[in-house]
Amino acid sequence: MILTILYLLLVLALVGWKGWHAWLRGRSTYQQDMQHHGSLREYLLGNGATEWQSKEPFLRHALQRAFIPMVRQWRFWLALIGLGVLVLVLRSCS
Repeated sequence: MILTILYLLLVLALVGWKGWHAWLRGRSTYQQDMQHHGSLREYLLGNGATEWQSKEPFLRHALQRAFIPMVRQWRFWLALIGLGVLVLVLRSCS
């Protein structure tokens, strides 16, 4: 039971840490895009786009910059899953 709780705490800490860095990377990208390419948003608004549609390219780019590095860290996620399977096996043996 304690091993399971420790594993869950480890997973929550690691996912939280990775999520925080993804959030910072995405927010930074969104802010930079809005500053450097604000004329694109104005162009889209001027040609009949809604507020949401004018922000969509910036949000899409921010999400890509936030989550693509996390997907590329497949070895980390594989190790985390492997550790989880090990915890389940050890728990079922006792």
